[in-house]
Order: sequence, then C-alpha cells, then structure tokens
Amino acid sequence: AFFCAQINAKEKISFRNFWNGLFFTQRHKKFDVLPDALRQLSLLSHWDSSLKENLNAYLKQEKPYVTSENGHLPAPPIWASMSVREKICSDEDSFASLVKRLGLEALGNEKIVMMFPGSVWATKRWTQEGFSETGRDLQKSHYKVIVMGGPGEEALAEQVAQEIPGAISLAGKTSIYESGLLIARAHLVIANDSASAHLATACETPVLSIFGPTILEFGFRPWSKDSYIVEEKGLYCRPCGKHGHKQCPLGHHRCMKDIPSERVTRAAQTVLEARH
Repeated sequence: AFFCAQINAKEKISFRNFWNGLFFTQRHKKFDVLPDALRQLSLLSHWDSSLKENLNAYLKQEKPYVTSENGHLPAPPIWASMSVREKICSDEDSFASLVKRLGLEALGNEKIVMMFPGSVWATKRWTQEGFSETGRDLQKSHYKVIVMGGPGEEALAEQVAQEIPGAISLAGKTSIYESGLLIARAHLVIANDSASAHLATACETPVLSIFGPTILEFGFRPWSKDSYIVEEKGLYCRPCGKHGHKQCPLGHHRCMKDIPSERVTRAAQTVLEARH
C-alpha cells in the first residue's frame, strides 16, 4: 500500500480493507467465494459493465469447486480465459531452438507426460515414491516421462527420473517460458498444487493436480477446461493453512501420504484416454 501511494497514477485500485482507504482511489469488495482468477478480474468491474454482469451471473450459477467422479473441475467461462496456448504453440522457432539445446530431437512423436514433483512448500509435495511409481506405470503404457522443476528442485527431479526407466530430468534447465513451450506440447502434466499446475492450465495442457494441505475452496484451482484433482477428502486436519507449511503441523502428513500411486495412475490414465 505504501508503494502504491508513491505511484503517480490517477486511479489506484484495491480490495476494500478497514485500513487502506488513504492509499487507493477505488476499493472494491473481495468475493472470497470466487476463484482467484476472477477475484483479480473483479478489480476492473467498475470500468467494465459486461464484466460486472458476468461476475454476478457466475456468483449465482456456477460451482467452480465441485468435481466429477473422476476429479474433473468445471471449465472456466470463455470470457475469463487465461490461455496463452495459441501464442506459445505458434513460436516454432523458439521451440526448435530449445529442442536442439536440450538434445530432445529423439523424442519425435513420443507421447509425453510431464511431472513436477516439487513445490515451494514442503507439505504441498506428494511423495517422491508416488511420483516414481506413477511414472513407471505410465512408462509401461508407452508414455515418455519428463520430470521438471525449478531452481533448487534439481536433486528431487533427478531422483524421481532415475527411478523411472527411460525418463529424463530437465529441472533447472529451462526458463518459465521455455517450460511453457514444452508443456504446451505434452499430453498431460502431473503436479502438486503449485505454480507448475497453473502454467499447464495457461498452456491448456490437461493437468492432474494433487492437493494435500490446501483445498479448492481457497480459490487457487487450476484454471482450464482440462483440470483434474486428486485429494484425500474427510481428513479432520485438512486444510491446515492457505499455502501449506514447511512440515506437517501434526507430524503425519496424511493428506499426501494417504494418496496411493495407483489412484493417481488411474486418474492419469482416465485423462489420457479421454484425449484419444
């Protein structure tokens, strides 16, 4: 708020708080029941009457956190699409350059599943064994597994890749944009409730996101029509925080450890079969 106060702008917009009236020219009610993508868009509704109407209709009609039996989430409305797929898939030159740099020419027409086992928050990570076992199952079904991750996640990604015959790790070797170039051409992304899942949805690649200490109702659901969730429902201790923790407050981490690899594999195969 102090930073915004120093910006020379005619309009400064924020959600309404009891203390921030001196810092902003426009303050709006924050609808916590909305997915976060729509919460942020709502800041512009004062200037866009059609957006305001769409948001009001969405609040009354949609159930953004109700999943089907196979964990499929309802599609976002077309007017709130965050897709960059068309742009990123048209950048063939950058993709060709990346493939050459990483030595991925041999992948050719392989069916690719990308895994992101890491997360900034340790309790948001599904088990290493779970990722490895699911990766092996998918490899047996003739999918090429590529393990991804950001800086600091190289060791974890390499360990998972080593436990899956034929898998490779590209953790720490790509920028966010380069990761998007690869994700957009994959058949499926399997990730925790983390940035990688949201990157996959922006690329409109089917994503299977594993939720542990967090819940969909916080608003940070994957935002695409091909978003699927695996979670352990009914735990008395869940959720334990909006963003997870460095370690489980109760020491058991059941929200992740109780999710078997067979369950994630079945969900992944359901998504992959739906593509064919």
